[in-house]
Amino acid sequence: MKTQEQIDARDRKELAQRKKQKNKNVVIPDIKCFSPKEGDLLAGREPAAIARELVAAGAPVLSVVTEECNFRGSKLLLRQIASLGVPVLRKDFLRTKDEIRETKELGASAVLLMYSCLDDFTLRELYNEAKFVGLDVLVETHTEEELQKAVLLGAELVGVNNRDISILEKDDGTVSLTERLAAMKPEVCFLVSESGIQSPADVRRAIDSGADAALVGTALLKAEDTSAFYRKLCRSVRVKLCGMMSVSNIQACSQADILGFVVDYPVNVPWNISSSMAKKLLCEVPVGCESCIVTGGSPEKVIALAEELNPDYIQLHHNESMEQTKCIVSALSQTGIRVIRSISCSEQKRREQFGTASLNKLSEIFAEMGVAELLVDSRSAENAAASREDTPIRIFQELKKCSPIPVMLAGGITPGNISKVIAESGADRIDVMTGIEKSPGVKSHIAADELFNQIGG
Repeated sequence: MKTQEQIDARDRKELAQRKKQKNKNVVIPDIKCFSPKEGDLLAGREPAAIARELVAAGAPVLSVVTEECNFRGSKLLLRQIASLGVPVLRKDFLRTKDEIRETKELGASAVLLMYSCLDDFTLRELYNEAKFVGLDVLVETHTEEELQKAVLLGAELVGVNNRDISILEKDDGTVSLTERLAAMKPEVCFLVSESGIQSPADVRRAIDSGADAALVGTALLKAEDTSAFYRKLCRSVRVKLCGMMSVSNIQACSQADILGFVVDYPVNVPWNISSSMAKKLLCEVPVGCESCIVTGGSPEKVIALAEELNPDYIQLHHNESMEQTKCIVSALSQTGIRVIRSISCSEQKRREQFGTASLNKLSEIFAEMGVAELLVDSRSAENAAASREDTPIRIFQELKKCSPIPVMLAGGITPGNISKVIAESGADRIDVMTGIEKSPGVKSHIAADELFNQIGG
């Protein structure tokens, strides 16, 4: 096995550098015209034009499917995209040395070889030929056995196809396969998670599990705004924007990963809306965004509200006790609705509400209970408009260090300080409400855009 110093593939080094950049995931766009499962992906668009958009959006590498029969690709398309000035990977069912040499002549920088389509001898032969002509090789695997073969081959670029290419990726593969196989990769291997990636959350799951990059095709090409969705996939910091009260709010905050709606909150706050209004607004949440209902009160009320609205998350943000929280989490676990539990920065309030102030103990209890995420906020919904300088970084860091479940940071975050807050806290999940508002309940499109500009989104 080669050492890190011996591995000098240009594309892999470029990708590795990109991965280290602040708040960035490495995402490789996969340009293809047709999916055997999803059908036409272009909707009348020129694939080369899409590729140019993605390069302008920051894509460091492109993948191009040239297989004609099932994916309607072409060699001409590869040549066109290779002229854009970024490294290009050719994806096809290649089986001969002539095709390897052809790939080089077409302008590609790398080639895909698949264990599912080639015997061990042929793959090694093609691998050596590609290296000889100056191509990097992404060796695709789908099983533990294939990954072990790739490692023994000395492959420096290894792909994990989350779907089964032998049935043309018509199955419903997920990044769970990447999560399982990534644990087996050696340090010197650059691992790419391929296929089955639908959302920014999938990208983060793959990267967090040990993948170095994610290759995304179908979901990216089906997005309403390809460039915007690409930037969203690349953002390593997950952003929840809260206090949606209108369609214009949602439109201004469409870059968010999660949109929060304060619904039937027990205390009168400016962002509170009725369940009927929430039902209408939830229909406006764009594809690629998740929804969260921020509420509180008795288990009966919260459970009924969750069942009525069916959001992705319920955020408990009031005075619900440990037992009430447990009751809500247990009931909603049957529905697939995840629970975010807010935790006060005040030791006294934590002790009064939960019976203990210990962050370590609380995180363990909530994790065992089935809470999906914890949220640290210096303020309650009642005083959310308080000083914007009060960001609870110390408490957040303490909780994140001991918590077995993800922790989100909220309170005092604005476009002006978000970069500093992320750098100081190490937060990869943030929640913003008043920091992007012109006035309570009125979101600023300009402020929201600036927020994402500051974190590379």
